[in-house]
Amino acid sequence: MSTLISIDHPWVDSSRAPLYILNFPSSTSDEELLACCTARETFVERARYSIAWVVDLSAIRTVTARQRQIFAAHLGRVERHNLTYNRGSALIVPNPVLRGVVTAVFWVKAPRFPYCLFAHRHEGIRWAEGQLRA
Repeated sequence: MSTLISIDHPWVDSSRAPLYILNFPSSTSDEELLACCTARETFVERARYSIAWVVDLSAIRTVTARQRQIFAAHLGRVERHNLTYNRGSALIVPNPVLRGVVTAVFWVKAPRFPYCLFAHRHEGIRWAEGQLRA
């Protein structure tokens, strides 16, 4: 296996690599979201090993249509890496509003990697760890 790589962004916890946890804040600017996307894109240029994600959206209180488009475009840019190396993304969405946000993003850019929605973070972590073992 390649050396495990940390992602240099304050929203990303790389301490469990190859399981990466992305913690979205309650609100963000377009520029901050783009910086997160850039950090993840820099990561995929170098990471050549199986990974899994826990994407914790539970803190989000506001998200704009533009931000949904930014993240959907980002998913397109990292799609090749996801197809090859992403064993699964657990999305933490504890309420219908956040599930709607995920649906809106995936409507623009449908994921081609395994994913599952969870209400609780510990459930998502357990699933993602299982995806890495499979």
